[in-house]
Amino acid sequence: MAAEEKSRAGRRSRSTSGSSSNGSSSNVVDGTQAKRSRTGAHERFDAEACFERGLFGRADEMGSEFAAAKPFPHISIAPFCSEELLQGVRREMMERLHFTQKETDIFKYHQSGDLANLDGLPEDERQQLPCLQRLRDAIYSQQFRDLVSHVTGCGPLSGSRTDMSTNRYKQGDHLLLHDDVIGDRRVSYIIYLADPEINDGRGWAPEDGGHLELYPRASETSWAPAVSPTRRLAPRWNQMVLFTVLPGESHHSVEEVAGACKERLSIQGWFHFPQPGESGYRADQMQRLWQSGAVSTLGQIEAKRQRATGLAGEDFSAYPDAAGATQDEDELARYINRDYLDPKVMRQIADRFAEDSHIQLAGFLSTETASALSGWLRAVDLHDGAGTGDGGSAAPILPHGTGERGQWSAFGPPVIRRFLRLDAASSTSDTSPEAERLASDLLGRLRDELFASGAFARWLERVTTLAPSAQRAMVRRFRPGLDYTLATPDGTASTTLDATLCLAHDVQRWADGVVGGYQCYIDGDNEDASNDGSVYRQTGGDGEGDGDDGILLTTPAAWNTLTIALREPSVVKFVKYVSASAPGSRWDVSCEYAVGDNDSESDNGSDGAA
Repeated sequence: MAAEEKSRAGRRSRSTSGSSSNGSSSNVVDGTQAKRSRTGAHERFDAEACFERGLFGRADEMGSEFAAAKPFPHISIAPFCSEELLQGVRREMMERLHFTQKETDIFKYHQSGDLANLDGLPEDERQQLPCLQRLRDAIYSQQFRDLVSHVTGCGPLSGSRTDMSTNRYKQGDHLLLHDDVIGDRRVSYIIYLADPEINDGRGWAPEDGGHLELYPRASETSWAPAVSPTRRLAPRWNQMVLFTVLPGESHHSVEEVAGACKERLSIQGWFHFPQPGESGYRADQMQRLWQSGAVSTLGQIEAKRQRATGLAGEDFSAYPDAAGATQDEDELARYINRDYLDPKVMRQIADRFAEDSHIQLAGFLSTETASALSGWLRAVDLHDGAGTGDGGSAAPILPHGTGERGQWSAFGPPVIRRFLRLDAASSTSDTSPEAERLASDLLGRLRDELFASGAFARWLERVTTLAPSAQRAMVRRFRPGLDYTLATPDGTASTTLDATLCLAHDVQRWADGVVGGYQCYIDGDNEDASNDGSVYRQTGGDGEGDGDDGILLTTPAAWNTLTIALREPSVVKFVKYVSASAPGSRWDVSCEYAVGDNDSESDNGSDGAA
């Protein structure tokens, strides 16, 4: 069986932490800490000299630009910093800082340690980072905080709570949608330090990926984000982006870096509300922020109304008649490999499932059915330009909206998931390619005539000893560079039997999980969380380290493979973001079955596979 008990990639935070999701990067200090080891020099510190000449004189102009920006108030300032200082900062980051790769269901990138607490370093280490210290002190100086307050209209900002770290995005790295709403964050800032000589001095190119993507609300009556962004900002050298942290509004993501040998280097941080004892502090400042009734991305993930149909998007449909049928084998053989209808094979499957509570069945569809789908699905990916990379060189980033036509529509919200879903019918003006129409028809029949049938429910009962009483199913397409699901509770309070038929070509390219697309089950009750709720797995180990705790089952994308897994209510699952360098789309038919134990002797002490 191909399933791995331990995953190469880990689990995501239950919170939607920001671009610097490392909780350790926040540091609360008293107002005198910044003076340590710099007595006398601090009083003479000229913050304005660290920034672009004339920047502070443009406050009103930048404020107007900020207020008018869409899809939510923000501003891109370039150049913003002294060139000499920023060159020194980049040099220290590349030569002196250590970056650790971090990967969960919501992000993959390399991050440094805490930059806010540079004063806590030993003297010899601190002396190696003079430019980083100077930039940090300038950013959190009273002069610059006053400028940020004026431009954003956000009111006073804390000078004692500093919060910053560096991020290094290499090819394949990404950060999915979130709104940065954690704790008392007030303004988010990102400083870009991409190599100024990149692309022979022409700057960051659209095909390199790595853009900051800004999302509008889905509608005036919804706090959920739209399925696609409306603004993309390239990571330009000596650029700072500022936006206020607004619950349910400041939705943004970092597009995957696609360019070979390209690195997106940045400093990410936040200004916070004033702390107790600071000028401008109000005990009700957080309550005032939430007066609009907004819902943060964290709140949306936890909201039952969002989770209730988190996977399938539909309610369970009960079977009208669970009684046996004499024609089951003939009905199932229209689609299923006849080997899996052999009573001896079915008993072997049942024995294995009883032991592990999960099983993978390769070559599940008949040769005729699988061959037809293979040709059609390859043709659709080729039509859309999906999977054109070779796994090592740069792969193109598909534009948002790719494949949204005919019977296929984008399904969100992207705070929880994004993929294409096969709907019931197409419009009369369907312009999709013929291969897509043929594939859609067959996939729809698999969903409705196979997986939703009473015959398949009885087959499941024979190979699992569990009797399905209701089902829901969905046909999905996960496009390279665009799609995923996050580890989100789906609201069910009872045990569920999952059956997922995966249809992904070029199995070897998916096997190690580097390009994503794998389905991962994790224990939702087992969280070793940091102070912002994040749980990390540091990659590069042997898969048996502490960071893997809570991972129950990982199944890589494969061709014509059915995975059956018993899922307890506390267990959550996700499909990892599919990289732009994947060999094509991950197509699947994803089914969930409400089950009851039909065999009193089947409780053999197993904890359940997932």
